Amino acid sequence: MYEGRKLAAGPIARASGLSMAIRLSGMGLLFVQAVLTARLLGPAGYGTTATVLSAAQVLSSAAMLGFGALAVREVPARRAAEQPVALAAFLRFSFLATLAVSLIVALVASLALMPAIPVAETMRHPFALGGILVMPLAFVALFRGWAQGFGQIAMAQVPGEFLRPAVMVSVLVTVAIVGLAFDPAEYLIAATVAALVAAVVAWVWIAHKELRHLPAPGDWVGGRAIIAASFPFLGMGMIAILQGELNTLLLAALAGPRETGLFQPVARLMPLLALPIQAASMRYAPRMAEFWQRGEHERILSVTGTFTWTTTLLTLLAGLAIAGAGPWLMLVFGRDFGASAPLLWIVAAAQVFNAACGPLGVVFSMAGRTGIAVFGQLAGLAVNIAVGVLFIPHYGAAAAAMGILAATVTWNVVLLIAIRRILGIDTSILGVLTRRRDAR
Repeated sequence: MYEGRKLAAGPIARASGLSMAIRLSGMGLLFVQAVLTARLLGPAGYGTTATVLSAAQVLSSAAMLGFGALAVREVPARRAAEQPVALAAFLRFSFLATLAVSLIVALVASLALMPAIPVAETMRHPFALGGILVMPLAFVALFRGWAQGFGQIAMAQVPGEFLRPAVMVSVLVTVAIVGLAFDPAEYLIAATVAALVAAVVAWVWIAHKELRHLPAPGDWVGGRAIIAASFPFLGMGMIAILQGELNTLLLAALAGPRETGLFQPVARLMPLLALPIQAASMRYAPRMAEFWQRGEHERILSVTGTFTWTTTLLTLLAGLAIAGAGPWLMLVFGRDFGASAPLLWIVAAAQVFNAACGPLGVVFSMAGRTGIAVFGQLAGLAVNIAVGVLFIPHYGAAAAAMGILAATVTWNVVLLIAIRRILGIDTSILGVLTRRRDAR
């Protein structure tokens, strides 16, 4: 109990507070960006840009090859093992691999400009621009993973979560004030510039703060091994991105741009509901890697218990506040979006359930059992796809919200069963309460 209270006021708690402050600031900007986008483009235009942005997010995760998430484990582990040359070589390898794959994605996307390619004329330029957007998005995510591994929370979050939306809001406010015409292609150009600014700032920041202290990279002989190690993280990253973007893509394919646009305010508010977990995870994940490296299992249980009960309580409070204010929040986007307000209760329930089950994926990943986390997420993804394909053509955005809830319940139940059997621990709020009762 004392250890848990001490940790609740220790470096993880302090880092979580900083992370939450950055995220709240960024989410405020994202909310303004979403409102301006809805006002400037309308539901159909919003749906078009959301479709391309969702595809770009998925492809950027693929282009990164899982190295960003792998760095969260590898950087602290190699620092704890005092292997600076190997660390420098790993970072260089991940940079070059991300650059190569993102270039290929951009070149393939540019084929949409060719008349011979069967793409709707209105989508040719958006698709090509989305391919270019993949490159800076991939590097923003990669540098985030590097910085998180070094324990630099502000460095990990500010470029992508604050600076990038700040640039977009500046552009959109200017467009709204001047009264310029603004179409989806021009919106995507602005999004690419904002992502590029974030990537450059992230690189300069981490190079000045951390990379310049590392020795020159040695000859990298572990390429195959590290790529093999990155694949489970690639799978987790892809699935996580797909879980966030899948319903937008399904709505675009099965219900059209209007329903896709109507769902976007809900999608944009979901990160607020996930804020407690994501903020706490910024420092929790690398600390877990250190604890597993040192075999400090009692400390893992103590920290994880504190993580679970605090994030569950905060997520519940956030869900009640956001879903309760839903009708008024949706009016900010425009009268057409009011019908989406009840969907906030569904996605809020999903996030509360997710928090109550504990940081399952992080524990498996930091314990070197990433494949199990991938399996659980795949199960959830399959359920989401099934719900979407069956019900989105009939119920539109409401079916998308139900797909999120069904997927969240599925992957958490699968991983809870697995973590009890394989690691012998229970990260859920019930497990935390049971351990506290037994300790009395």
